Amino acid sequence: MDLSLWKRISGFIELDCYPNLPCPYCKKTELQLEQDSLQTKPISQETLLSSSKKYKLEHNNKRNTLKSKQETLSQSDGFWLPLIDAISVAYQDLTHPLNGEAYLMTVFLTCHSCLKHVSASGVLLKPQNPFDKNKVKPDHIKIEHFSPTIPIFPLSSNIPKPICDELIDAFKHFHFDPSSSASKLRRAIEQFCNDMQVEGSNLNRKVQSLAKVYPEEASYLEPLKLVGNEGTHGSGVEELDLLYSFQIFQFVLELYDRKERFDALQDTYKKLAEKMGSNKLQLEHKKPLPSAVKQ
Repeated sequence: MDLSLWKRISGFIELDCYPNLPCPYCKKTELQLEQDSLQTKPISQETLLSSSKKYKLEHNNKRNTLKSKQETLSQSDGFWLPLIDAISVAYQDLTHPLNGEAYLMTVFLTCHSCLKHVSASGVLLKPQNPFDKNKVKPDHIKIEHFSPTIPIFPLSSNIPKPICDELIDAFKHFHFDPSSSASKLRRAIEQFCNDMQVEGSNLNRKVQSLAKVYPEEASYLEPLKLVGNEGTHGSGVEELDLLYSFQIFQFVLELYDRKERFDALQDTYKKLAEKMGSNKLQLEHKKPLPSAVKQ
């Protein structure tokens, strides 16, 4: 999982700097945004503030940052230096992309490897510079929907479908509703515990039960469970929280690939053991995945 890639596009980013993404079809990181396919329609700031959680969050952050700078300047000594700083702060705020023209946008991304397409929609911001019409600042975009959904980390064919289905929903919601994404991640963890056949009346007890046979994996699921709870019952989940959670859950899910490799080695193991003498083996050879673990 490329953590830095998803961090880059979790907020508004310059259109010309939008990175290639993993293709949901061939899995290669060659899915490129096609600027020629970009279409936009204007939208008011008021509408965006009520419809786009990311736009509202960044708008509030910008306002708080400006307020903090103004308070710092008000406490500065002298006249000319604070005045120059105040003008600079005002100019930066005026030309900030969030104070520019806002548009709804649709665009296509094309994989340069398999040549298949993904459609996307979101918000485009066009910064304004009233002091110099010839100096054009780059457009910024935030894609909020991909169709089909782009997996944030590769989903192995060994992972059961119910887990994959919940994760795909978590990946989809990541771009426009982090709290819902966290809630979907929690459901994926529940499906994982169910597939491990651990019992318990709630997720916490299931994770504690899992710790009896997979203590490392269970310990990693503990903070993910808390992130999922916050997404379900609160609103304090941020994109970076989710990216860390996805990274950890990816490691936990590698358990299925390890089991697949274990099963594939059974014939080889038996042949080698029989040739060398099975009676000489001192350690019992057990399957890694347990039957039902009772709470």
